[in-house]
Amino acid sequence: MTTLLCCAAFRHTPTVDECGHLAAGMSHHELGRYELYAVNPPLVRLLATLPAHLSGLTTDWRAYDFRSDVRGEFRFGRRLFEMNGAGLLVQLGIGRILCVIFFLTGTLACSNWRDAEDSNSNPLIAAWLWMCSPAILGFGGLICPDVAAAALGAVAVKSLKDWTSHPGAWNLTVFSLAASAACLTKFTWCVLLPVLTLYTLVVAPVKQRVSTLIAHLSVAVLCFILTANCLYGFTGNFRRLGDIRFVSDSFSEPVELSTQRLNRFNRTRLGAVCVPFSEKILQGIDIQKRDFERGYRSYLMGEWKHGGWWYYYLVGFLVKEPIGFQLMLYVSILHGLYHWKRWTKHSIREWSFIVLPPLLIFGLVSSQTGFNHHMRYVLPAYPFLFIIAARTVTLGKFWKWFSYGCLTWQAVAVLWFAPHWMSYFNEAAGGPQKGHDWLVDSNIDWGQDILGLQWWQNEHPEIDLQAALFTGFDPADIGLKFRLPAPYLEGQPDVVSKDGLRGPQAGWYAVSVCQLKGHSFNVPVGNGDWTWSNGHFTYFMDHFEPVDMIGYSIYIYHITEQQAAEVRERLREAEVEAATSQGSGLEQGA
Repeated sequence: MTTLLCCAAFRHTPTVDECGHLAAGMSHHELGRYELYAVNPPLVRLLATLPAHLSGLTTDWRAYDFRSDVRGEFRFGRRLFEMNGAGLLVQLGIGRILCVIFFLTGTLACSNWRDAEDSNSNPLIAAWLWMCSPAILGFGGLICPDVAAAALGAVAVKSLKDWTSHPGAWNLTVFSLAASAACLTKFTWCVLLPVLTLYTLVVAPVKQRVSTLIAHLSVAVLCFILTANCLYGFTGNFRRLGDIRFVSDSFSEPVELSTQRLNRFNRTRLGAVCVPFSEKILQGIDIQKRDFERGYRSYLMGEWKHGGWWYYYLVGFLVKEPIGFQLMLYVSILHGLYHWKRWTKHSIREWSFIVLPPLLIFGLVSSQTGFNHHMRYVLPAYPFLFIIAARTVTLGKFWKWFSYGCLTWQAVAVLWFAPHWMSYFNEAAGGPQKGHDWLVDSNIDWGQDILGLQWWQNEHPEIDLQAALFTGFDPADIGLKFRLPAPYLEGQPDVVSKDGLRGPQAGWYAVSVCQLKGHSFNVPVGNGDWTWSNGHFTYFMDHFEPVDMIGYSIYIYHITEQQAAEVRERLREAEVEAATSQGSGLEQGA
């Protein structure tokens, strides 16, 4: 699987967020600044962009904004590709391969966590589930922090359990380093690890002195502060809490007759506290909170709305995860609940370190309903779910062979859809071809297949391609030749192309799944310009059948003049009928 993952690193173009991570990582190395992509800690992108930095890529920071909440990383990501073109893809691929180390770390973490009740269980089953997980493989070859957070989070929780059981110097060192690394991959662990640590103090074995654990915990906190300051280059540390610029409603409040916001801590005693680590950590959490408070359009099961759903991640888990893995997980959970009388204080404590993290992670992300875009937000819970599912192998002879069947089923599915794991949906959901009926964004289309589209164009040089693509960079910068299709919005005849065209026209088209489903996003025009699309290209999926597919995220359409004319006429008649119905309704209301 590692070999396939390394091959995929050069097969896929940079995803939407990777463009931002590339620019942010380069700014860290070249400027020593950490405003770009402040909503995620810089550990992963510092590693992933090191090859690009050392290669001497051309950069332009003249428009750099020193406010973290501006979110300028995506603009600078586009600029990187404008200046460096296809050569940047090689550096991206090398950086992705460096990130495979986190995939391997997760494998070791899962295999090292033995069954809490049966020391003879096979710990390699959990590692197998990790290695054959489409979600882990789909994001394990990217420079995004999600898989790193999952792997290092599992190591941190395991080391936390070992430390509270045997609080020696070695276990303290491992826990301090692992917890610091996990918190510096994704801010989720900055919230959850303190909660889990507090829990361990409450349920610590009687033989362990709580005072000793607290003293050791102080060492771990100091380790995090030192590690965070080193990672952020000792910038923005020891600032007064009341002097830090916040933008969310949780950390700030509006000022009357002004666009400025006032730090909520400024007039409190907490405002005088000096923060011993970089202010960018608190600002990153604040900006992420601001984004959830503001809310964005989200999509689930064919419905778009402003905001999200509390059950989004539960539905996503049901349709995205392999059925074999889910069956093993549910059997393990039901077996444990059915035999609750067998639980002992020791087994409850041991298993709480495995069960609590996924409950807290799913609970935390599900409570943030400002928007729902990505199942990857719950990836830190996956190592623990794999460990729970692996327990099924130990339940008896029947369940052992049942588990082996499920594992084989999952391995076949992963190999069958390689390397398009990001777009994977299970058989019950209809597979990747029907995935867009359930979810969009990084769950199926994140701009990863544009290089495949370029290869397709090279095989068909005679075709004048029109394309509406969901991407964070302009594909023209890596050699793709295209122009934007004519838009169509019902009831808005003024929305036309640069040539004055509206609706379907004859020709060849490549349209991303997110654009087919009506995503609101900037799309490249093909000449260096960008324009906003808000459902402009849904008419392709509504009225035409694709003739080819690039991965599972870009559909190819060939429309004849007759087909285009027929659909334009149907659309015109539907508009007239809708206008007539609306007019009749207004007359009746009057």
